[in-house]
Order: sequence, then structure tokens, then C-alpha cells
Amino acid sequence: MGDPVEKVRNALVPHLEELEDERVAVVADIDVDGLASAAILGHVLQGLDLDFVLYFSPPANFTEVVSGIAPECDVLIAADLGSTARDAVQDARSEGCRVFIVDHHQVLEDVRPDVFVHDTRLCAAELCYWATLDLHERDLKLLAAYAAFTDYAEEHSRVLDEVLRRYDRRKVYTEASLLDYALVKMDGDDRRELALKLPETAVPELDEVYELAREAMLEEHEVLQRAREVAKCLEEVVAYAIMDDIHPAMTGRVASHVAGVMGTPVGVCVRRGKVSARVVDGEGINVAKAIRRAAEKVGGKGGGHAPAAGGVVPESRVDEFLRLLAGEIKRQIEGRTSDE
Repeated sequence: MGDPVEKVRNALVPHLEELEDERVAVVADIDVDGLASAAILGHVLQGLDLDFVLYFSPPANFTEVVSGIAPECDVLIAADLGSTARDAVQDARSEGCRVFIVDHHQVLEDVRPDVFVHDTRLCAAELCYWATLDLHERDLKLLAAYAAFTDYAEEHSRVLDEVLRRYDRRKVYTEASLLDYALVKMDGDDRRELALKLPETAVPELDEVYELAREAMLEEHEVLQRAREVAKCLEEVVAYAIMDDIHPAMTGRVASHVAGVMGTPVGVCVRRGKVSARVVDGEGINVAKAIRRAAEKVGGKGGGHAPAAGGVVPESRVDEFLRLLAGEIKRQIEGRTSDE
């Protein structure tokens, strides 16, 4: 596949430099990877003196968000989103909007944006970092490193490797974790303000991050306690918790937690038909493939990465989906799933 950094280095630069009077909308995921992606892109767009607005959306709401903003912009940049959003891309382009996607999720549909910066080995923020490198007016490595750590993308991350030669890992991981927790308590305006601050303000100087992170940690403690009480197991391979009242950012944490508590290789959290899954102990398990197959059988869809994935299924068919998912995982473990 070649070096992912060389593959994407400055890939966005000529496309951004040619923009002049266009209205630009950046839509990013609600996690640290999305936040850092938005911060990097916002820094670059500011430096180019372009008219832009930052938006944040969980993957399940991306199509809806795009339909609302595409008529109001000339260029849509999706960061940490878009690889599975064929309809959203088509809708935006039908409005006369050019679409740039910077993403690391598996491509499961025939997505055809105007510009596609994609590699599954790097997190989206690191892709944004390298794809805009020559336009940086400040050192943005820490932002990309936070995202690589919190998105479990350390293995191939050149920027995290460089940052950890410069800083003690406790500093990097602590600051990344503080952002990760604080985002749980932030709305879109809060995220937008934080993304615009981050290129110029160190995390230890952001008092609001500390307080919000503490609130989120207390909330997480209570959520995980409840998750243990409702967790169930299927086929001895999938532990799951259905928790419709928790924050969307908590679902991945719950998925990992119930797997650890129940001793299964895969954990799942379902919130109002939205699914998060994590592989905690199972080499060779591709939970993204399993979720996609199971979701399609109940009229839903899914995708992501081999160790971490998500999807959307009809709420009335959640139980059926979970049984199908457990079956898919069990077949993978038993070696009966053929490669696509």
C-alpha cells in the first residue's frame, strides 16, 4: 500500500489554495479525532483568509447535517466522516457543492467526492495534518497526536512517534484524555470554539476542559456501573448493553467495558438503534465486517474499522441484529468466514 504519509502529503493544498470567494463548511465527527481534524482545517482556512464555518456531527446524523448545510455552502469538507455516505455526497453535489472528504474509515459504498484523502492506517486528524502540511503557520503535531492516541491509531502514526520523542507520553496521553472526556459535555458551539482555540492555546491553559472532563468522568462512572447491571452475553463471544439514555460519546466506552466485565472478545452498546462495537480480545476479528453484514439483514447499515465499528439498525429489530452479529463473530472466530 506504500507509505501513508507520502501518499497524502499536501494532497489538499492545491485544492484549498485555488479557493477564493467560496463559502466553506467543515463537518467533523464529535470525538477527539473529529475535533483535531476541525482544528487543523480551521487553522489552515483562517490562514488562507477563507470564509468558513465548522460543524460537528456523529456519523449516524451526517447525511441529515449535510442536507441542511449543503445549500448554503460552495465547498463541503468532511473530516472523520464521509467514507460510507454515498447519498450525502450525491445530495451535496446535486446542490452545486464541491465535496472534499478526509477520512480513515473503510469505504463500503461507491462514494465519489471531488477530492478524497483516504487511508485506513492513519486517523483523520493525522490525514488532515499531512494533507495540509505546507499551509501550517503553527506546529500542529500535538493535535494530530491526541487524535491518534484516542482513536487507537498508534501503530502507523508517524506524528505520534515524533511527538513522543519530544514530550513525555504522560503529558500527551493526559491532555488527549482530558479532551476526550470534556467533549462529552460539549455542544456544537462549544466544540467550534474549542477547535478554533486549540492551534494557539495549550490544553493545560483551557480551564473549561478540566471542569467538563471531571463532570464527564463522574457521568461515565455512573454509566459503567449501570452497564454492568444490564449487560448480557450472546454465544459467549459478544457482550452487549442496551442503554438508550446515555450520551452518544459514551457508547464506545460502554462497549469496551461490558466486554471486559463479561469476558468476551467483543463488546457492543446500543443506543436508540445506534450501535458501537469494540474488539477487546480477539486477533483476526473484523467487527466492521460483522456489523455491516448483520445490519444489512435487518435493514440497517454499518462500518468502521476491524477493531472498532458502528452502525444504525431499526430499533424494533435490535434483538435480531444482536443475535445475527453474535453469529457473524462466532463464525469469524471459528474460521468459517471467507474473505471478500
